[in-house]
Amino acid sequence: MAGVLILVTVVGWALGGVVSHARGSRLSVLCSSIDDICQEWGAAFTAETGIRVTMTRRPAGEALTLISQPGHHFDVWHGGPSEAYVTGTARGLFVAYRPHGWSQVPAFARDKDGYWTGSYQGIMGFCSDRSVLARNGLAIPTSWQDLLNPRYRGLISAPNPMFSGTGYTMVETQVARLGGEQAGMDWLRRLNRNVLQYTSSGLAPSGVVARGEVATAITFTQHCVKQIDQGHRDLVVSYPSEGTGREVGAVAILRGTDHRNAWQLSAARRYEDFILSAKGQELGQHSHSRQLPVRSDLPSDQRLRLPADHRIVALSLQEGARRRQHLTEQFRTQVLG
Repeated sequence: MAGVLILVTVVGWALGGVVSHARGSRLSVLCSSIDDICQEWGAAFTAETGIRVTMTRRPAGEALTLISQPGHHFDVWHGGPSEAYVTGTARGLFVAYRPHGWSQVPAFARDKDGYWTGSYQGIMGFCSDRSVLARNGLAIPTSWQDLLNPRYRGLISAPNPMFSGTGYTMVETQVARLGGEQAGMDWLRRLNRNVLQYTSSGLAPSGVVARGEVATAITFTQHCVKQIDQGHRDLVVSYPSEGTGREVGAVAILRGTDHRNAWQLSAARRYEDFILSAKGQELGQHSHSRQLPVRSDLPSDQRLRLPADHRIVALSLQEGARRRQHLTEQFRTQVLG
């Protein structure tokens, strides 16, 4: 989905009725989710713990690059696709920790050793403007094949997998559902004929369709629901019948935090505990940028759930992480040319 960085500065922490100050200490959290939900995470964490939060942003790809460099001073990475966390685990970037609520997270959404844990989900689908569809003689799309209709020429907005995790989910979904890389690239080339523009973030296509510039956007459906909640009543969410992809946004404690001081590591663990708590998970239910919780024991916004007769198709996390650079390069050369 779109990348962001949160810088969380801890100035005080009340624990067991005693306020403990680590002079000069700060907890820095890279957050690769949408700006307003990151802001709400920070505000809620402050309200819960007394820890004051200051935020700034970076994209997920840049975040992975930053934490891969020696000498960085970030403590927690939060948000962004779990494939990137698989890469981070392979590089030895994280400290293992199983936060409270970890056992309620499905196995597909957590590292078995606790190096990263899912914190929210998103389902890929279509966000369409009924009026633009009607003007062009198009029905609400219900399959990937629908998007190849020549009537869609210049009427689709999609995220660019060169810059967007959402875009990469789009690519790996086609490879997975069609049974191979070449079949996936062939389909993406045909889609390319109908794409008005590729966006650098996964959130942006929903804005393009909300402005009436295209008929349909390919996006995680929480972004479409956000536009609907903001008053764009002509928009409608639909899902491809052949199957679709899923994002699991994760959270992890970064290596180095465990070496700086005990307070730093304890604060980072407390951050993960809060994000996996019922209160932390419920933020996505009430935020302007709604999210599916990752915990299986909590309620969710039914508009964001995949219909029961639809299915998830995707590469395994390990394969998706391993092939990401290759598949995005193939998209650049074979599809964008």
